[in-house]
Amino acid sequence: MYELLVQAAKFVLIGIIYYFLYNFLKVMVVDLALDKQNPGETGFYLEADDGRKYPLFSVNTIGRASDSDIVIDDPFLSSKHALITKRGRGMLIQDLNSTNGTFVNGKRIKKPFRLKERDEVVLGDKKFTFLRRESHGIKNGSHL
Repeated sequence: MYELLVQAAKFVLIGIIYYFLYNFLKVMVVDLALDKQNPGETGFYLEADDGRKYPLFSVNTIGRASDSDIVIDDPFLSSKHALITKRGRGMLIQDLNSTNGTFVNGKRIKKPFRLKERDEVVLGDKKFTFLRRESHGIKNGSHL
């Protein structure tokens, strides 16, 4: 009788292990699918004064050129004006030797600058606010 209980306990334990592995793998597959939908999204975005939102990825070029990641039609922007890159958990912005410069919180930046939430970024005549998506209740970048 004791051996029968031990065998049953083994099968129950193995079943529980398989159940947890199945759920773990299911969560991993869903996460991978979401990553494919939003490749490289960082959870940060720039919000323009007009309310337009620009999601930020691992590497973002900003300028007038059509091959920029964020294209801004502004005569005071260079074709490749600024670069925003992910570094660790944060984002760095740097000016790409633009004619009119890149400003963060009213100061012209000369070297890469670590952005903080609510920093005001000025590129040409356009003002942007640097924001974190989670703190504003946005679930994913689908409506940005």
